[in-house]
Amino acid sequence: MNIPYFFEPNLTTDSVILSDANTHYMLQVLRMREGESFFLTNGLGEKYLCSIKTISKKKAEISVLERIFEERRMTPLHLAIAFTKNPSRMEWLLEKVCEMGIETITPLLTQRSEKNYFKKERFEKILTAAMLQSQQTYLPTLGEPKALQEIIETEYDQKLIAYCGQEYEKNSVINALRPGKSTLFLIGPEGDFTADEVHLCRQHQFSTIHLGVNRLRTETAGLFVCTLFNAIQ
Repeated sequence: MNIPYFFEPNLTTDSVILSDANTHYMLQVLRMREGESFFLTNGLGEKYLCSIKTISKKKAEISVLERIFEERRMTPLHLAIAFTKNPSRMEWLLEKVCEMGIETITPLLTQRSEKNYFKKERFEKILTAAMLQSQQTYLPTLGEPKALQEIIETEYDQKLIAYCGQEYEKNSVINALRPGKSTLFLIGPEGDFTADEVHLCRQHQFSTIHLGVNRLRTETAGLFVCTLFNAIQ
């Protein structure tokens, strides 16, 4: 049986309260009734198996049957990527990489970045929906837009930058990724990183890589990287 998942960000071991929005969705959309079971998660690894004691338009009284803590399934992957001016393309990317279990996404500001249309509330709703749809208990962290210089000093086991230019020797992403290593991956705008930006990253222990023979759109590159990373874990 497919048990529904619901997100309650303030869920703790001392407080299990169903929000008005979840009560409405449970009653009016899913048509759930007394005695039916569901999961609650706070997006931080905690999952509660619950059942409905009573439910009305204004309130749901629930019973907690089991508390579960799940360890992360994947090695941490932080994707710092230049968002496009078309929000729908980024929404698509966020949905897909969330389903794959990514840990952190940061909009990257570069010299060639397009005007930033960063709708955090909207984007976080998409991440939440994708987390619930894929029945995960960890909500990815969506950071505020950051300049390249703010990202590159972050400590990770491996740090990679995708680059299409010819100034530097590049390894294939398939050969560069190592399983079990926390990873920071940089993907630039559709005009690519500048040579100066790549030089700066290489000074901070980034390896330059390529994503194959075809030139990929920004969101395609992001999904491709997450797919490969997920596959080798």
